[in-house]
Amino acid sequence: MSEHESLRKAIAWIVEHTTIDEHLVNEASRRFDLSPLDDAFLQQYFVELQQPKSQTSPDNTDRKPENDQSD
Repeated sequence: MSEHESLRKAIAWIVEHTTIDEHLVNEASRRFDLSPLDDAFLQQYFVELQQPKSQTSPDNTDRKPENDQSD
């Protein structure tokens, strides 16, 4: 099997499901015996990047600078 064949199969298996969540990605990692690096990629791509953005970003980029006097 090629180096990334398991990852390809895991991705194909994941996208067959209607709801993709952390549990499903964990199951794919176990089912297709993925490396920790491939598992981290799937977690980031399918779970972390797909979560809706919160009203306030964690790095506070949506706040005005404290010295902004435009109000």
